[in-house]
Amino acid sequence: MSKQQFKLGDAIAKLAKVLHIPHCPGCEQRRLILNEIQKVGVRETVRRLRAVGFRFSMKGTDKRRSVEDIVKKMEDCCDE
Repeated sequence: MSKQQFKLGDAIAKLAKVLHIPHCPGCEQRRLILNEIQKVGVRETVRRLRAVGFRFSMKGTDKRRSVEDIVKKMEDCCDE
């Protein structure tokens, strides 16, 4: 019996679907990158996300994000 691997990208995509947030080609690209985090590590995952243009700035905050901030960022992705 093989151990099933947790896929972060799939988990985020399922959550977005439950919240009725659209799924655009950029979202799909990020989903695939995040699914590889256990294989390639956090540093390489961040490098890959930056390479495809994903930015999540923490400027002007105290390094904490609310759920509302995260959902807004996900919604804004598909409006561009």
